[in-house]
Amino acid sequence: MSTSVYSSEQLLKWLFTTAAMGTRPTAWYVALHTGDPSADGSTNELTDANYARQSVGFTAAQGTTLWEVTNDADVVFPAAGAAYTAGHVTVWDSQTGGNMLARMELPLARSISPGGVFTVPAGELVIKGEGS
Repeated sequence: MSTSVYSSEQLLKWLFTTAAMGTRPTAWYVALHTGDPSADGSTNELTDANYARQSVGFTAAQGTTLWEVTNDADVVFPAAGAAYTAGHVTVWDSQTGGNMLARMELPLARSISPGGVFTVPAGELVIKGEGS
């Protein structure tokens, strides 16, 4: 996953300026998108009668060289009311609205049939620090 425009702004402000920043999130939510969510997450979020962003928790650890966070449990979405194909996932600081914090294109888009359940297994959402 890569961080969003909002996350980049907040991180750089925190590290290198004394500028005012947004409030630190205390809860995080995963959203599904049928196409590219755009840099701010404002496009292609799934619309389904049963759909809602799902709560997620993260665990931080140092990877090979840089720190990363991964989801610490499966993220399970409600059974689909209609068929859909999810191609991207995003992480937000709110269950509705809010700020997109990170986004990821799935290696393969996943098609879900009516009644099917989309699950993100524990450890699959990986947000890494960028660097060389």
